[in-house]
Amino acid sequence: MLDESLNKEWKRSFFEIFSGNNNTKEELEKADKLKFEHFPPVIAKFYKNVDELNVEELFAAKVKLKKAKLSLNYNEDIISVDYVETIKTQLNAVTQQQIENLKQEDPTFLKDDEKEIIEKADFPFIKLMTLVYSKDTGDMTVDDQMQWKNTMNEFINQQLIFSLVNTYFTMKLYRDNIYTLTFQTPYNKIHTWDKYANSHEGICLTYDFKEISQTNAYHLSKLFPVVYSSSKLSRDDFDHEIYNAYCASLVKVDNDINDEDNGWEYIYSYKYNEKEYSLLDRILQPAYEKVMTHPKIMELNKKNYLVMKEDCLEYDYKSIINEVISLIESDEIYDLIKDDLENVYSLTDDEIEVDFLKPEAIYLGKNFNEEKINEYNQLANDNDVKIFKIKEGNGMLYKSLI
Repeated sequence: MLDESLNKEWKRSFFEIFSGNNNTKEELEKADKLKFEHFPPVIAKFYKNVDELNVEELFAAKVKLKKAKLSLNYNEDIISVDYVETIKTQLNAVTQQQIENLKQEDPTFLKDDEKEIIEKADFPFIKLMTLVYSKDTGDMTVDDQMQWKNTMNEFINQQLIFSLVNTYFTMKLYRDNIYTLTFQTPYNKIHTWDKYANSHEGICLTYDFKEISQTNAYHLSKLFPVVYSSSKLSRDDFDHEIYNAYCASLVKVDNDINDEDNGWEYIYSYKYNEKEYSLLDRILQPAYEKVMTHPKIMELNKKNYLVMKEDCLEYDYKSIINEVISLIESDEIYDLIKDDLENVYSLTDDEIEVDFLKPEAIYLGKNFNEEKINEYNQLANDNDVKIFKIKEGNGMLYKSLI
């Protein structure tokens, strides 16, 4: 569980809802309400080492994002994948296609009550396949029935394994293309300047969200509250599954947290451009073939999961799903394809630039290099951005217009 001493109740509630799968409309509305009620009117981006900055770029209405997985706080281990629901959804389309094919071959093959049984089944695709087998084998010999059963079993196995492996690679690519940037509030406290701006030697850019506009709403939809932990967490530390891949970037490990740490993570899912997408299949193919032709996958393709239960043929889909997932998520498979995956990941840059708000102001830390003030002041004025110098008095920070 998230530490109550480090995270306010509203943040814990938001995280639990946000991390879920198949949330209800009411739950999503509650999460949005929590977020909007606590979102600050202004957010800040601190910079520690000003010598590494391109100063002119600071004043543009753009920000640079890095791949989430490159962050020291990124924790993919807490994320689960709901393979069962995912492949049920994927194979729904196959189910409808198979029903249509059967209808064209014999319009009377499936009765209305049988179609209803399929639609209401826990796994419609499996129910359709077992029903087809039961209706087809009535006049067959025992040997023919066994051969048809083996054919049907292998066909179902292939469909499930294909969907599971496809989901595995899809999630790998999706997570690799998540980019993030952390904003911080408040920006006028000694603690935040000490921690995020190299003991007041750095700078801080602030962005105004007080105005209600389409642009602000768009960027607000990509900002999420950070939660904190004093140590790295695992799935076992939560009493609920975490399915949302964004959550791998929302838990920050930090042993120096107080009420003035209030991070907001900007999370952006990059979509391949036309050129990258055209290269993707070719680059991904070696990894995909290594998995699909792996001897253990081939064994699972042949393994029998069709069983008779109370005179009804059933397919043990939970067993094959568990066995395939255990294999494709194993170190054995990862070691086999990791070099190929790196080739795929290299399709997209580690850092990208996206449109954002223009900064409303820039604040120079109280220990900011005096020799650089004129340069920053000139650029701020040229770009119509307010510029302040942070000063300290009576144990508090205040801003002074330059």
